[in-house]
Amino acid sequence: MATKHTVSTHPAEARMLLDDLTRRLEAEADTATRGRPALGPYVTISRLSGSGGSSIARALAKEMGWEVLDRELVEGLARELELDPRRLELMDETRTNWLRDTIFNLLDSRLVLQDSYVTLLGRVMALAAHKGRVIFVGRAGNLVLPRDDGLRVRIVAPRPWRVRHTADREGLGEAAASERVASLDAARADFVRRHFRVDADDPSAFDLVLDAAALGSEGVVTLIKTAMEIKGLIGSGEAGIDTGN
Repeated sequence: MATKHTVSTHPAEARMLLDDLTRRLEAEADTATRGRPALGPYVTISRLSGSGGSSIARALAKEMGWEVLDRELVEGLARELELDPRRLELMDETRTNWLRDTIFNLLDSRLVLQDSYVTLLGRVMALAAHKGRVIFVGRAGNLVLPRDDGLRVRIVAPRPWRVRHTADREGLGEAAASERVASLDAARADFVRRHFRVDADDPSAFDLVLDAAALGSEGVVTLIKTAMEIKGLIGSGEAGIDTGN
């Protein structure tokens, strides 16, 4: 049975997780690995506002026993990294290491604006992906990380459904919920466009695009697990899907 992991956005939790990721990087540097070990497995979840992407990520993590790194925790980790130059020096010292030569350079090549903070976000994701068994929510994880080692998912739903879902979840009136949905969608699309010069809705940037309104949260989770199995990220027993055979 998989161990259940929960992650809070408390600064102490971010520091502990970053300590663990740094230890892994130090071990990797010490071994001077020349090849490229398997990364992940991981899932990146991009979502339209109000589509339930965050709750779907948590439901998937609960079933799989994986960790969730949402926007707040990724940004918290980046802040911790920014405040500790020793960790950044460790990354810079691993230039011959596969982690530096593949993922960090991939991030640098895809970033249009060489924003130091966004680069920190990407490096945190890379370190967490190296650990594996993690679900990233937002922050353009599908563009930052290599496509072959994870599953890139986009959660969508019709706008009226997303407005109702937001209103119910946050206790807002329809007008306020509509405004919130529009504002968050615009901010997320702008983040991707400014830093990567791509359309956040481009389906070619994902392995799987799922309509939460049509499929329901349970259906979306089931299809994600099936896709993970098809892609070889998990074994058939890990998915826990009853095929009826």
